[in-house]
Amino acid sequence: MPNADWTRRSFIAGLGVGAGALLTGGRALRAQGANDRLSLGIIGSGGRGGALMQEAQKYAQEMNLAFTAVCDVWRPARERAAAKIKEWTGEEPRTFSRYGELLALEDVDAVLIATPDFAHSPILAAAANAGKHAYCEKPMATNMADAIAAADAVRAKGVVCQIGTQRRSDGRYKAGAKLVQSGVIGQVSEVLTCAGDSGPRWSRGHGDVKEEDVDWEAYQMGLPPRPFDPRRFRCWHLYKDYTNGTPGLWGAHLIDVGTWFMDDPLPKSGVAFGGVYVWKDRELPDTMTALYEYPKGFMLNFTMRLANSYVPAPEIFLGTKGMFDTGSWTAKPQGGGKDKLAADVPLTDIPPSENHMQNWLSCIRNGGTPNAPVEAGYAHSVAAIIAFHSWDQGRRFIYDAQKREVREG
Repeated sequence: MPNADWTRRSFIAGLGVGAGALLTGGRALRAQGANDRLSLGIIGSGGRGGALMQEAQKYAQEMNLAFTAVCDVWRPARERAAAKIKEWTGEEPRTFSRYGELLALEDVDAVLIATPDFAHSPILAAAANAGKHAYCEKPMATNMADAIAAADAVRAKGVVCQIGTQRRSDGRYKAGAKLVQSGVIGQVSEVLTCAGDSGPRWSRGHGDVKEEDVDWEAYQMGLPPRPFDPRRFRCWHLYKDYTNGTPGLWGAHLIDVGTWFMDDPLPKSGVAFGGVYVWKDRELPDTMTALYEYPKGFMLNFTMRLANSYVPAPEIFLGTKGMFDTGSWTAKPQGGGKDKLAADVPLTDIPPSENHMQNWLSCIRNGGTPNAPVEAGYAHSVAAIIAFHSWDQGRRFIYDAQKREVREG
């Protein structure tokens, strides 16, 4: 990642804590030599968790790893994952409905976290404090208290944490960041990001969910008690309790790219508008636009629509000499001023793409910083939190970097 050291230290300054405290490790982790088997646990073994397990399993021989423990609050998902692990290893994994019991296993070295959004950062913090390396799905956090706790725990304990924003392992995006940061399109004043879908894939079937198969109390993770509801369980994407909506579900990817390319991770302020216009019976917007201002002096626009799939390009950077987009992967004179580019500038020196899971496992084995570290997860979480509160309360919100606080402003 271009300017990685500067970005990390400037980010830590934005966390509002001493760089020395965060850049030094915590207590020693369980030693991992090349001949030691890396013992993995999966927390949240449903559709996404199952896919992550498959990704990790591809490197079982190369990395000398094996899944040894499964946690899921839903018995069918837990049993499917356990059966798959036995197929791979010939051994019965230990199974739990409570993540704390899995994290208490001293022989588990690392965990994959693929729960609903609101549980990501509490489990990540608990995993780090237990000395476990972690691959954590995005968005990292849905509120500031959890974001801070997770970021602090990961840095203090020295665990290897990869956030599931896979674009950071894509060679084209690495080359694109280098190109934009080179100044080829001049001073960038606006970044446009957009995603779209035109089908109701956000609403899942839930007729197969039986109350006796769900550890409902564990699923609620300390939220105010409410009766068991199979729709809230399977269609959690639709409810405020469990997610910030599309700014986290999709914005985590797109906003992350925008701020990565601009080398300016944390917003100053933001506003968001949207509503439930097409897909009814949901608490969160099916159409939303969030607009942010960043300290370097540019705006970032995130738009997500679930009623139409048209997207000109996922990310577009508008500069004084032209523009660059991640659809064509080319810098163009389009829109530039009198000193605009004379001709198109395609990407060059594109590094090989990496498998995001492999990158994490390699960092555990060999050292180094993963492509999507906890700082990146914290930053996209701040943006998603601002968008949610602005939309929900109809006001502008700011991020106070010194206090690590999102508030009206």
